[in-house]
Parts: sequence; C-alpha cells; structure tokens
Amino acid sequence: MVGVQFLKRFDESKAKELMDEVRGRVEDILNQIRLEGWDALARICESLDGFAPSKIKPDEIQEAWQKLSTEMKEALKVAEKNIRSFHRAQREILKDFTCDIDEGIKAGMRFIPVKSAAVYVPGGRYPLPSTVLMGVIPAQEAGVERIAVLTPPGRDGRPNSVTLAAMGMLGIREAWAIGGAQAIAAVAFGAGDIKQADIVVGPGNAYVTEAKRQVFGIVGIDGLAGPSEVMIVADSNADPKFLAADMVAQLEHDPSARAMLLTTDESIAKRAIGEVYKLLDNIRTSSVASVAWENGGAVAVGTLEEISRMANEVAPEHLELAVEKPESVLELFTCYGAAFLGNYSPVPFGDYIAGTNHILPTGRSAKFQGGLWVGTFLRPLQHLYASKEAALNLARHGARIADAEGLAAHSLSMRMRGLY
Repeated sequence: MVGVQFLKRFDESKAKELMDEVRGRVEDILNQIRLEGWDALARICESLDGFAPSKIKPDEIQEAWQKLSTEMKEALKVAEKNIRSFHRAQREILKDFTCDIDEGIKAGMRFIPVKSAAVYVPGGRYPLPSTVLMGVIPAQEAGVERIAVLTPPGRDGRPNSVTLAAMGMLGIREAWAIGGAQAIAAVAFGAGDIKQADIVVGPGNAYVTEAKRQVFGIVGIDGLAGPSEVMIVADSNADPKFLAADMVAQLEHDPSARAMLLTTDESIAKRAIGEVYKLLDNIRTSSVASVAWENGGAVAVGTLEEISRMANEVAPEHLELAVEKPESVLELFTCYGAAFLGNYSPVPFGDYIAGTNHILPTGRSAKFQGGLWVGTFLRPLQHLYASKEAALNLARHGARIADAEGLAAHSLSMRMRGLY
C-alpha cells in the first residue's frame, strides 16, 4: 500500500478556529480587570454568569468532602494515590546537582518551585473534579506554597459539589467561584483579595485559552489546550468494540473533539466504524459525540511505518497503541501528549485514575511541549563558580569571543579577572 488510505476523513470545513471576536472580547476583559481590578471583575462576572465573584469558604470545601458518598470518596482516594505516586516520582528525578566542568570550575542547578500557582478547573458542560487532582497534585509535589483553584459557578452560584469535595480531599484553602477569561485575568493581574499568581495552569474553553495566551509573559502558563483529541493505532489483534468505545469517549467531551483510528487491517477499521454508530445510537452523550464524530472522526488504513509517520506529524494529545506488542513499537512514535499501551490501557484510565496527567498538549503542540507535570511548577536555576586560577584561562578565551562580538565591557570584565 502506498500512503494511508482514508475510509472516513475529518470535515475540515467545520473545524472551529479561534475567531477574531473571541480574541477581541478577551482583550477587552483583560484590560478592564487590569485597570479596574475587583470592580471590573465583579461587573463582568455578574454580566456573564449572573453572580458576583466570590471566595469559597474552606468550611464549605470540607463540608462537600464530608457529605460525599463513601463510594465516591474511595474512588477519589484511589485516583489521588496513583496520581501522587507518579508525580512524586517525577520530583525525585529533579535533584539539585553540581558538576565539575574543569579544574576550578563548577556549575550546577537548583530546582525551586514557584511561590504561587493558580489552577483553573472548567465547569461548563461537565463538572471536572478530576482536573482538580491533575492540576493541584503536581503543584503540591513540587512544593508550591500557595495554590489557588478557580472554577465557574453553577446555576445556583456555587461550583459543583464533587469538584469542591476533590478540593477538600487535597486540603485546598483558597478557591474562587469565578470562570472564563475573567478568572485568568484575576490571577494574572490580581484583583481585590485575589493575589497575582506566578503561573496559571489548567484547560478551558476558547475564552480561557485565549486569555492564557494573552497574559503569558505577565505570568507563566502550562500551555494552550484546545479540544480533546485521540489517535488510536490498531492491528488485527484489536477489538473493534474497544476501539469504538475509546473514540466515542473522547468525542463526548466536546462537539469540536477529534478521534482518529489508524489500522493495519481494513476489516478491523470497517467493523470499528459500525460499532461507533451502534454506540452513538444508545449512549447518553450522543448529542455531543455524534456531532464530533461527523466533523472530527477519521478512520484510515496503512502500514505501521506509514501510520507512525502520520502520527508524528499530527502529534496527538492522546495516542493509543492497540497492537500486539505496544512496547516494541512505541519508539516509532515521538510526538504525543501521553501514550496508552495495549488493549487494556484506554485513555479514560489516564483521564481519571491511573496516575498519568490528563492536562496535555493539543493541536500539534506535542511537537514542542509535554503535558502538565511536577516540572511545570519548578524553575531550574543555574549557578557557576570559578576559582581565581580558573578565571585566568576562561578570561583568555572568553575575551576573544567578546571582542569578536564587539562587546568591550564583557571583554574587560573577563580580562580583569584574568589579570588580578
């Protein structure tokens, strides 16, 4: 076979782009809050959400946890344990170090956490307590001193109770019932009692994402998350029912979500398409998933080498390798947010419970960045020591480079150390 052959393609004509009006509206919101602080924040929240911005009392957070069912508490505890174990292991690899560069020259690094982080937790179409865990636990394991959670108010003006309960389990003391671009502005600039954060992390809609893009540089961000996406690579050993369920699982997130199935076996591909339609006829979230499937579903057939080249170009948020020996072919795939290996490792395990993070790069940004991890909240600070004797040799050669660049003071600074 020459090239990947598509049985179903994306409908590119209906792909949603970041519209000029979104960019302009967000810029207006940011400017108002930057200039007027809390007054502008209150005005915008009441206009868009129908509620004034409010701090969620720690007692309310703890009460939500206490009132949670035993079964849900157990589920969240398992998720916390697994997520914390994985991210604690990440912290362990980021050790301060000093190494000998040459005689009399030492260089090193320290990994210091940011002092303040804001975690945005969406609350629109579905409540996302899992995002509380995914955003907060890495910050805690990094040693961040202040962690503030922001999440939109519900119809009664309060966030979802399970989302609050997840905060309670993690011991969150600062949380705000604020959503949208205005929430990002509040922690980027500071507003009233909301203090400026050093970094803002978490997924969100187009307005939240655009707000993060515009405040980057004033504060740090984890990345710019778009609609959810999955690429599944399957061979003849894959179960078409599994493949269909895994595609629909991503498509139900949002009408703009995308799912791509690439197989080495055309019969598996055709059977998987049939199973998708069966699911869409019966699943509760079909109103969303069906739209996403029609516009953002793709199925194709090719060789494993052809598939891996396409995968590395697409750089999917989620990559599933539903093949016989996934570990042996993983090295072919180099651009993805998170990979899920084998027929029994679906993306939803990573979304909720297994330990890997679900805040991942989308829209081909996996080509140059990874997902949220402990390192997101750590600053790698470099340091250098040179002895008097080592300075003589460094000055001799370094000054020549500075002279070639025309930077006289640089040259002088080094030569002075070499002379005295």
